[in-house]
Order: sequence, then structure tokens, then C-alpha cells
Amino acid sequence: MLNSANHTTSGNGYDIIGDVHGKADKLFALLHALGYQKFAGVYQHPQRKAVFVGDLIDNGNQTVAVLETVKAMVDGGHALITMGNHELNAVGWATMHSVTGEYLREHSPTNQAHHQAFLDDLPTIEARRPWLEWFKTLPLFLDLGDFRVIHACWHEPSFAIIKPYLNPDNSLRADAWETIFTEGSAPFQAVENLLKGVEEALPEGVSFLDHKGKERWEVRISWWLTEAETLADIAHIPMPQQNRPAIDALGRVAADNDVLQRLAYTGECPVFFGHYWLAGTPQILTEKSACVDYSAARKGPLVAYRWSGEQRLRNENFVAAGAD
Repeated sequence: MLNSANHTTSGNGYDIIGDVHGKADKLFALLHALGYQKFAGVYQHPQRKAVFVGDLIDNGNQTVAVLETVKAMVDGGHALITMGNHELNAVGWATMHSVTGEYLREHSPTNQAHHQAFLDDLPTIEARRPWLEWFKTLPLFLDLGDFRVIHACWHEPSFAIIKPYLNPDNSLRADAWETIFTEGSAPFQAVENLLKGVEEALPEGVSFLDHKGKERWEVRISWWLTEAETLADIAHIPMPQQNRPAIDALGRVAADNDVLQRLAYTGECPVFFGHYWLAGTPQILTEKSACVDYSAARKGPLVAYRWSGEQRLRNENFVAAGAD
């Protein structure tokens, strides 16, 4: 993995940046490490462009600085971005159904806890509205030919379902929001797969607690793999010490490799994503897949993969900065 001292002038390409989650100090540290500098108030690089994988908001309390920085880069042509599940949920939280009058995303205590940092940093609807309107314009994915970017999971069956609900730039149509928040519908599940990951039900009697203390009976799985020995090998369960009983239980259950082979990414070009709260030294998942979320929302660093055209990804191209 590259460090912040020796990689500020890498050649033409893209820097795919993980989930920022309201951590402006970490964002500034990473941009400086990557060689981006401010000109006319906008971070930019003379040869490269940033790509944000979504989840700019929630958790951290430097929301406005993050949003202003990233939007200025996008508007100036110095960055691209995809929608994260937190941007999606922010729109749902603020939008009422035209028929029922209920909010698209339930205002439950659990949902509010996940969104509280955004609400605290932008305490009025007038302050939030411009950002919510921007969130609505973000594409669900980027397919740039030589590489692809999505927040959580590149899943072709879900693309087929959601395609009629997308604008030409792959953002959601204005008339799609009520549909994609209708639980149990095919479009709802498609967006869940793409922005939150494909999940599998846990064995009976097994559950775990997520980062906010919510008990969960379904777990995100490693869709980039084609085979595994046990469910523990492919289950993404946070806080392993606290959730050790669940992990141990999954270690005694064989993985369904037929399911993995149906889900596995088979594209010829690399795919980048965030979302999975990884830890440790950043490293590729396969030669064609890399996650850039290493828990910057907590104590981890903000991570980027510095892509310069290679079709086989390399560990040395990761850059990390700002760990607590």
C-alpha cells in the first residue's frame, strides 16, 4: 500500500475513494496524499480524476464540508460519484408518499439513529433541501468501459429490473422513488441489492448486532467470490469480538457455492465499490474487484485505489490517510 509521502504525481487515471461518512478531515488528508490541491476553491489534480463511491453523509459531523468539497469537484469536472445507500435513504426520509402521506423511509428510532448526524449538521429542511435535490441526480452506478463503480454490489439481474426506472445517466427517474421504496417489490429489492448488497438469511437461531446495535437475521455476502468453505468465509459481520457467537455458528455451516457462482462478478474489467466496513491493510479482493471502504466512519482510514488503466488490480495501488 502506498503511503502519503511518495505518490502525489502518479500518471493519468482515476482515484476511487471510499465511504467518507461526514469525515471532512479524513477527506482532506486523503486528497492531499493523492496530490489534489485547491485552485479557485476546488480540489483538483492536473492529471487525475476522483471517483466517490457514495455514502458521503451520516456518522461523522463534518457533513457540510464534505458535501461542499465533493459537489464542487463533481461540478468542476474533477470528480465523478455514485449514489450510496445513505444518500438514497436521506431522500426517502425526507419524501412523503403522494397517496399515503407517509414518509418513504419510516421515521423509526433505528432509522433516525442511522441518519442523526446528517439531521444534526443540517438542522432545517431548508438547509437539507439543496443537498437532497443533488442526491436525486446521482447515478446508481458508473460503467466507464475500462472499469466500473457501484456502491455495494454489481448485480446484473438487478440492473435488468431497475433499468426502466433510470434516466439515461443511470440516476433514478423522478417518478421512480415511490416504487423503489415499496418494500417487497422487485424494484425495491433490486436497489437493495445494488446499494446495500445481496443478503442471505442466517440459520435459525443465529443473529448479530450491527454498528448501531440493531439485531439482524440476514447478512451481506461476498458476491465477488466463486467458492468458500463455510458461511463465515463469506458473511460480513461487523464488530467480530462482540459478534463472535454468530461468527462461530456460521463457521459450522457449509457455504452454498452454487449460489456464489451465480452471484460472482464475471466482468472482464475491474469493479470498485465501498460499503462493507473492511478493516486491516487494504488489499484487493480478486484481480478484478476492490473494496475501498475501510471503516473511515469509525476509526479506520479513508482509502482510495489509484487506478491507471491496469486490468489486473494490485495491492500497491491503495492509498490510505486519516486513521484515528
